Amino acid sequence: MQLLVRALPRSAGAVVRMHVCALSHSARHFVAAPPLDDSKNHVPIVVQKFGGTSLGTPEKLEKVLNIVGKWHRDNRVACVVSALSSHTKAEGTTTRLLNAAENAVHQEPFHQFLDAIEDTHLDVVYTMLRKHENREIVKQHISKELRMVRRFCESLTVIRELSPRSHDMIVGCGERLSAGLIAGVLRENDIPAAYVNLSNLFRDPLDASKTGYHRLATAAIRSFLDREVDVDGVVPVITGYMGDIEGGIVQGIGRGYSDLTAALVAAALRADALQVWKESDGIFTGNPTKINAARLLHNVTPREAAELTYFGNEVLHPFTMECAIEAQIPIHILNTFKIDSPGTVVAPGQPFHRMQSNGVTAVVSKKNVRVISLASNRMMSSPKFLARVFEAFGNRGVKIDLISTAETNLSIAIHESVPDADAEALLQDLEKVGECTMVDGRALVAIIGEGMKNQIGVAARMFRCLSDAGVNFEMITQGASEINVSVIINAADADKAIAEIHAEFLEGSEAEELEELADPAN
Repeated sequence: MQLLVRALPRSAGAVVRMHVCALSHSARHFVAAPPLDDSKNHVPIVVQKFGGTSLGTPEKLEKVLNIVGKWHRDNRVACVVSALSSHTKAEGTTTRLLNAAENAVHQEPFHQFLDAIEDTHLDVVYTMLRKHENREIVKQHISKELRMVRRFCESLTVIRELSPRSHDMIVGCGERLSAGLIAGVLRENDIPAAYVNLSNLFRDPLDASKTGYHRLATAAIRSFLDREVDVDGVVPVITGYMGDIEGGIVQGIGRGYSDLTAALVAAALRADALQVWKESDGIFTGNPTKINAARLLHNVTPREAAELTYFGNEVLHPFTMECAIEAQIPIHILNTFKIDSPGTVVAPGQPFHRMQSNGVTAVVSKKNVRVISLASNRMMSSPKFLARVFEAFGNRGVKIDLISTAETNLSIAIHESVPDADAEALLQDLEKVGECTMVDGRALVAIIGEGMKNQIGVAARMFRCLSDAGVNFEMITQGASEINVSVIINAADADKAIAEIHAEFLEGSEAEELEELADPAN
């Protein structure tokens, strides 16, 4: 569905109305965001995504309130929120909801998890909401959502099975609770806000594995906002959960799905910027908890950001990039608790120059990796060999991290989060095509940089650096994009490896760089 977003001039005290006008009923007519309008009549649209650990306590919500208030003064703002997490994801709403559902399926007590969720949200209500009517609206919202989940968990004790759709129903409660609560906090502080629930966005389940799914989702969000939401001067507070996703949102997209929702909302509104507010300053040249010399990158290209995310940097969900790149929307990664920090900008189509002689932007690592080795003199000559291997992985639902091939051998890296039963079943399937072994305790280490494809000897320097440090590498791959070189090593050597590689490529005189990027949201 192609829509047009028109902005009326904002005068002192006047309210800006965003007109969302349907032009076509076909999602195939998706059009990327137009160039920024520098005319005096243009009021920028900023979509702000807040992660769960930025929202979990009244003190943290005060920071969020200040951020929204600051940007709302001169922009049209839409917020997309995750479920609340008081301190860590393990203590967060989503984890507690899943624990409640799991206990219910096994006929074990589950109310304690839902009670903890209720206490967390009501603590915010009684701390931050003073206006009686507003407080009652939010309390009723919390009560309604948790009452529905309690009843659902009661039914699970009888059914004793959690389908993907039921799983999503449980998970989505966290974002519904959060969005309703934060809309109330904004209203309490004289920022007009409306709760927007995307739980029933799709008439038919969306298959996130298919090419172009984000265009269909963008069109659906545009249509929904046009039909359901009065955005006349209000800040829509939108659930990070959207449904239905075929096979379940956690399986189909992953736990960071709210990042993708924010990117889709930004595309639907043709936003001028997407801000992702987290507890991190942005993207670094290396893991700052492991490498003291790691530096904040003020900007990265979308392809670099996608590679960094895939190889272990959890600042953004990988699917976010595809949507933002096509819509030509810059993504600003910012720290909720350092509001004046510049953060990192992922800028599609923005010209910038990084003067760095070796072309390397960052080094990343991912531990808890397993390596499956497959040898077959007979089958390697068959054109159907790889098809049979990939079919085995697909049938077991196991994702491949890296793959390296030789004439008679095939090495495949997977994550240790794959359940042991699934891994063993996969090995049995692969035994039908060749001799198969699996080793645990490995780590993936990669260097990433847009400029590497124009440099000679980058991989050789990386290998020499690891060799000098006494680190043995068991697999070597280079992505088709030519912006990453990856190796598999013993997990015990991972921290030493990334420190040595960082010192080789990203410290000293070679680390000097010049970055130029205009911020379209300022």
